[in-house]
Amino acid sequence: MEQNYRFSASENIIIDENGSLNQFYSLTNKLSKTRHVRFTGKNDEADNIEWHFKYRGRQLTLQYNIYNGVSLYSRDVKDAETVTKLIDKLKGAQ
Repeated sequence: MEQNYRFSASENIIIDENGSLNQFYSLTNKLSKTRHVRFTGKNDEADNIEWHFKYRGRQLTLQYNIYNGVSLYSRDVKDAETVTKLIDKLKGAQ
């Protein structure tokens, strides 16, 4: 079943508007364990956390924001399909 995700910008996909910090860390763990991702950079602020990583040659960022929830995005609009497929895989991973 294909999921529909809300795009807040052309390349930013909101996974869960009500996403918690625990959900963010759960997704980082799934990325590490099931997708063998290594995080290349982290920006941790009081109201916003961004963890950067490379997935299939694409630079992506998992973000937690207290106002917008949890989202995944790329700097390149062309990567929106890759982002959507990765989200589907993460939601299906146990």
